[in-house]
Amino acid sequence: MATYTPYTARIRRTEILERAKAQQTELKVYLNGSQIVPASGTYTLTQPNGTDKVVNEQAVTIDTDGTVTFNHSSGELSTTLPLGEGYLQEFKLVISGDEHTFRRLAAVTLRRLYPTVTDEDLTDEYHDLNDLRPSSLSSYQSYITSAWMEILRRTRTNGTCYSYLVLSPESFHDSLLHLALYKIFRDFHTGLSQSNGRFLDLANEHYKLYNHHYGQINFVYDTEHENKAQDPDKRTGQPVIFLSNPPSRGFIRRY
Repeated sequence: MATYTPYTARIRRTEILERAKAQQTELKVYLNGSQIVPASGTYTLTQPNGTDKVVNEQAVTIDTDGTVTFNHSSGELSTTLPLGEGYLQEFKLVISGDEHTFRRLAAVTLRRLYPTVTDEDLTDEYHDLNDLRPSSLSSYQSYITSAWMEILRRTRTNGTCYSYLVLSPESFHDSLLHLALYKIFRDFHTGLSQSNGRFLDLANEHYKLYNHHYGQINFVYDTEHENKAQDPDKRTGQPVIFLSNPPSRGFIRRY
């Protein structure tokens, strides 16, 4: 008899699958701080109607560290698939002799949205960041990625946009920059001694700036899933609400 164990699947956002493109989707499962290595598993992708299968219980690949992956072919994600929300991924994984099903929503899109902030942008603001970076890190990419995922969740939750329909990624640059700096300085405050509260002050300042710039975000939006702006001169900053699936820097530095 299967037993319930509260395994944690690391799911930080809706999965984005680009139509007509070969690509990999993955899942990592944890318990008590350690990544689990399933014995076997299958993957299913179901269309928004809840019945038609894009992929029907195909075997997954499990790496030695436990990362579960499935490789979509461009043919599976064909140009005939409806664009938009409501797809469902299911990973049925055998762990310690029991089968556990982990679900994640997905969207089939024309393009993904990518972040625009790099380490160079961070060091443009604070030239000594490279000297402060812990020796265990080769870059600040993990903070940038964490900040980017948080912004994507926030825009989705408050109804501002579907990220994959945004055509102007630079619109998020300032808010992403300040949220990444907030995460960096907050981490420095908790991990570095003899800071005398300087890093906490910087973290709080950048969090305020993040919220300020987030409130001013406006972007060029592809409302019709055509990979073009229907009105290039119109920028969107208010929530875009669909009743069904979408159609087929200035700041003061503190020292």
